[in-house]
Amino acid sequence: MGDGKTAGLLPLGGPARGWPALACLGFVVTIGCASPSARPPIAVSPRAPASVPAIVVGASRVQAAQSLLGTGYRFGGADRSGFDCSGLTQYVLGYEGIALPRTTEQQAQVGSWVPLDELARGDLVFFSGPSSPPHHVGIVSSEIGEPLKMIHASTSRGVVETRVLDSAYWLSRLRFGRRIVPSG
Repeated sequence: MGDGKTAGLLPLGGPARGWPALACLGFVVTIGCASPSARPPIAVSPRAPASVPAIVVGASRVQAAQSLLGTGYRFGGADRSGFDCSGLTQYVLGYEGIALPRTTEQQAQVGSWVPLDELARGDLVFFSGPSSPPHHVGIVSSEIGEPLKMIHASTSRGVVETRVLDSAYWLSRLRFGRRIVPSG
């Protein structure tokens, strides 16, 4: 990390900035985010630039997620009685009128792709194993240029805030971000 190519998150300049080289560790252990979908998504902006409205949305989204810190983990959970990772994101974005798909893999298709070094508060950040579809999602709680933090539902600790760069587990599985803003 001390190579002089950092922008507060990760070294830049890797192939397509998608970090395929980090895909070398382990097998998927967070299966709770793959629960079945019962609700279709509603329209969201397909292209969401980092703009003032996106920043305002991000701050309120993070505040809503922070209010759920300490809530327990529940496989398939999508309410205050317990959350899995995709249930948490679905619940938080639901307050903005956005009905996300139920699974992490489906949520990874919504909104617009964001490079890792441009993730902003309120963006969704996705994780996967070396050759698997996304299996975990969190809500970015850090500002651009700060070390990457996310609020997510951990199978072992419930809803927590985690510094991604301090965790070899999460860092090795970090893949991409998506920006989702309400359609106007």
